Amino acid sequence: MRQTKRIITTLLLGFIIALGSYITADAAGVTQTAQTQDSITVNFDGSLYSSQTLTGWTAVLQQYIDGNKVDLQSSAQLGADVKEYTFTGLAAGTEYRVTVNYTYKNSSGKENSTSTSSKPIYTTPGKVTGLKQAKWWYYIESVDFSWDAQSACKYEWVAYQGKKQVANNTYASSSSTGSFKVKNNKIYTVKVRAYEDINGQTVYGDWSDTAYLFTQPMVSKNGVTIDGSGRMKVKWGKISGVTGYEVYVSTKEKTGYKKVASVKSSKGSATIKKLKKKKFSKKKTYYVYIVAKKKVDGVTYTSGRHYSMQYKKGSNILRWSFD
Repeated sequence: MRQTKRIITTLLLGFIIALGSYITADAAGVTQTAQTQDSITVNFDGSLYSSQTLTGWTAVLQQYIDGNKVDLQSSAQLGADVKEYTFTGLAAGTEYRVTVNYTYKNSSGKENSTSTSSKPIYTTPGKVTGLKQAKWWYYIESVDFSWDAQSACKYEWVAYQGKKQVANNTYASSSSTGSFKVKNNKIYTVKVRAYEDINGQTVYGDWSDTAYLFTQPMVSKNGVTIDGSGRMKVKWGKISGVTGYEVYVSTKEKTGYKKVASVKSSKGSATIKKLKKKKFSKKKTYYVYIVAKKKVDGVTYTSGRHYSMQYKKGSNILRWSFD
């Protein structure tokens, strides 16, 4: 009986050891050793398989597309003495997968082939682009901003009012949006960069260009009036530091707006004589909004539009027309 148990125990132990060797061989040996924004270098260490004699290998680059793992590139057959291979022509800030198909001779000299498991690898994050103001929440004094996402990155951002840092993200996030508290009628700047943890190291992309954030100018209380000569006068709260303002008017709330005035930053009002060659009428309904502009190094930033002021029978009513 004891002899039988000993035999069973020995067989089980041998099975476990063999299984463990198979699992290790299937998952080990591939390491990402370098990366740029458009390339990744991987290393395959065939010496990990002490019971096998490596005869050659092929590196296969893959990516999940719509939930399916797709082969993108494959190296030529590499010799057993070749340790590294570099994939090129890749997208920045992207997660790929790599599988190595390799051939070897076992202890009996028989030629075999197998593959490692799929392993995630990453390109260096690229410079963040498309950074812009998404919405300025006037009454709760908060601003949202967004940027173009890269497929496999986390982000950090920092915001300033003048030279003073006023906000930054305090946790790693893959979201391509941010927000922070503001004071109305002030200009803020923000910049963002992407990063990824690769082989225990944090690898950063370049900082984005600086974006300028500021509120849509608020039309003053009863700031839209029409005089007896059929001229419309509009008054608004000025924003310190902008380049100028544009005034838009329509007879419809959501469409048909025409730019009727462009004024300097020192102005907080404008008088408009006509809309589409017609004088204004106190009996008609009009919708008015203001856009602030700031030009920096040839790039014009705007406050966007969210609300309009309705003029109806001499009264002004705030309308969140574009939200």
